[in-house]
Amino acid sequence: MLGTVRKRLYLLTALLSAVVALLTHRASAAPEAHLLRIDPRASQNEGAPVLTSVVELVQNKRLSEAVAECASLRGDSQLDCQSEKLEAPQALYSPIAPFPDKAAIFTVTVDGADRPGSFVSSARWGESLAQPGIGTAWLVLIDASSSMGSRFEDAKTVANAFIGSMTANDIVDVMFFNDRQVVSDSKWQPAASKPQVGSFVNALKGTYPVQGRVRPLFNIIKQAATDGFRELGNVGGKVSPPLHQAMIVLSNGSAGTDANSSGAGAAVLTQYLSKGRFPEDNTVQPKTPLPVVSVWLPSAGFDEFRANAQEFMQGLANPDIGGFYDVVRAGQGAAKGAKLVTAVRTRFNQMFIIKWRVSCISPSVTQTFKLVFTNTTTPILGDSTFKDVPMGIDPTQWPLDINVDYSQKMADRNPIEPGGKFTVYGDFCWGGEKDRAEVYFIAAGTQPPATTAGTDLDSAKRAQQQMIANGMRGKALQSSDTDVQFEAPDSDKLLSGSGGSSVARLIVYDNKAHRTSGVTATTVITMHAQAKSLSLLVLLGGGFGVVVIVLLLIITLRSG
Repeated sequence: MLGTVRKRLYLLTALLSAVVALLTHRASAAPEAHLLRIDPRASQNEGAPVLTSVVELVQNKRLSEAVAECASLRGDSQLDCQSEKLEAPQALYSPIAPFPDKAAIFTVTVDGADRPGSFVSSARWGESLAQPGIGTAWLVLIDASSSMGSRFEDAKTVANAFIGSMTANDIVDVMFFNDRQVVSDSKWQPAASKPQVGSFVNALKGTYPVQGRVRPLFNIIKQAATDGFRELGNVGGKVSPPLHQAMIVLSNGSAGTDANSSGAGAAVLTQYLSKGRFPEDNTVQPKTPLPVVSVWLPSAGFDEFRANAQEFMQGLANPDIGGFYDVVRAGQGAAKGAKLVTAVRTRFNQMFIIKWRVSCISPSVTQTFKLVFTNTTTPILGDSTFKDVPMGIDPTQWPLDINVDYSQKMADRNPIEPGGKFTVYGDFCWGGEKDRAEVYFIAAGTQPPATTAGTDLDSAKRAQQQMIANGMRGKALQSSDTDVQFEAPDSDKLLSGSGGSSVARLIVYDNKAHRTSGVTATTVITMHAQAKSLSLLVLLGGGFGVVVIVLLLIITLRSG
């Protein structure tokens, strides 16, 4: 009997231990890395194949666990408890720092194979806000339907708190919507226009009339996000699109009996917003996963509709990529606005700006990127969601990866001569196909363009043809993925400057991928050069001739 009791106690203890282990494992989710933006614009300024990425690296926590202590409460007490718990520092996440660059592998798929890039630099978002492009595009949706009633003023107050917090590179677009659609739109405005945007918000004094008992809130929000963010790309527009984006939804969540505007519908909508393709079949503009800040401003009404509204607004947030959910009750707009801004921006400030050197890219307008981590103490989940996404640039304009410093050092030892051999080093993608490598020299007295802005393929082709016509094209002798040996054209026109300060300015070209090295005045390859020296055979021949002449003179003098 005693043995049976002991056995049962042992089994019970083992079962409890397993349950505790399971709960602990679930509570301690693995850290996750999320790519929120991949941007090529740095390459155009630096003349090197450098991609800039925005990466969030956190260990997420469950929203249900964060508000678990509020489960026994009811009504406004429960809402206030939930709000307080969610606004607590790092209630839904724990940031991972520093960025594990030694374990990070960033790849691009070329011809079916993953080609790794190399880590260049890492910086915290919050510490880089003064740098160009480091900002957030805020799309603020304000519910102006009749059902909002007095909550409309609270919504505007919270919106103004976010507008007032804009940093130098932020931009904002405020949209009011009623029971059917967006009815007023400020369009995208820079941070310098904060006062005008605030005036736009405050100018609408009241809500719009009722337009039926069923409100397609799902469709309204989806269409607003699609319209707002498809205007943003890597280039164009009257404002410069920053590297990050977020959407703020201020609503009572009331949708009547609309089937899509429910907790289940919110999950579908959040998935669409998190994918960051606006619209879903977009193959032109960059992928921009969208953190959603969902602020529920509960209004009076039937309990069933109120519960549905709460489920929709709570499900709309995507805290796994930086989204946030909160509740603002009547009269709390001013106090909650500041707390919301702090909570959201504190998390954004933990993001990383990672630059990668990517030598090879696919020759198509879309690219596939992956971020994975290896050999970390705690496993980190990577991100492989950037599949077949546009970069926003022509792939033929992606610069070749030239090791300019090393190439210049080698040229300092053995300067380039007209008709001589020289080597350019880099990370090439032609696999030893030397016929793909070409080199063109810029003739003395000719200036390369200051910028590539406004140039096109036709003008580049004309420039190439002109250099060939002038005899300024070199010849590839041999190549590998790390170097290529050329023979320079036998022309003094390739020399710029004089004496020991002579240089040769050249452009390397991949005639299959149609990619070049830097072509502007600041990025063109400049290497030490010198005038053509006499060959050893010529020197020996000349010396022999002098000796013969001297001997003839001696014989002549003696015979005379």
